[in-house]
Amino acid sequence: MKKYLLLFALICPLLFISCDIEGDEMSDDELIQAIIDSENKILISKSDLPSSAISSINFEMPNDFIDEATLAPELGYEIEMKSFDFIKLEIEYERNDELYFTTKGRKLNSSKGKKGKGKRKGLCFKFEYPLSYSMPDGSIISGNDRKEICIAMKSWYVINEKTRTKPQLVFPITILTFDDDKSIVKKKLESQEELKSAMASCKGERKKN
Repeated sequence: MKKYLLLFALICPLLFISCDIEGDEMSDDELIQAIIDSENKILISKSDLPSSAISSINFEMPNDFIDEATLAPELGYEIEMKSFDFIKLEIEYERNDELYFTTKGRKLNSSKGKKGKGKRKGLCFKFEYPLSYSMPDGSIISGNDRKEICIAMKSWYVINEKTRTKPQLVFPITILTFDDDKSIVKKKLESQEELKSAMASCKGERKKN
């Protein structure tokens, strides 16, 4: 009997310690935010991701591709997606659907949705549609949103599978942005250089925020 009491006395504190550790675990929202706020994220390749994370992405987003993946050590992964495996379109800038996984590959689900605090990239401008792209064969693809354009382009590249030339956005275009009072304003851009400048400004604002 004394042996059992002694064994219980030794095990009991371990049980309490275990409970305390589990109670201190972060929620998905907290872990997502910790990954976002991490200042020592490491750029990694797709092959460095856990197989369970790859399987989840392939099942939920079969038509999209990993654009960039980073690891926040001891926290988890942040993954940015895009719609083409070899072409990065300007309209991809509008994406706001980063994925987050634990270090073991479990997908993290935010209870706040896309508008929640847990999004690293807030858009500082959006495109005004319709937009048009000039294809390598001289044809024009237009669409009323990003998805419509991507679907049409994917069909074009299935037919022209040997082509790897990037489509060219047709200018002028109009972007929607915010002024200092957070009111929406329209800005006309005449060239790719002006668009690159607008994108660079947004990246600067993201880092600052």
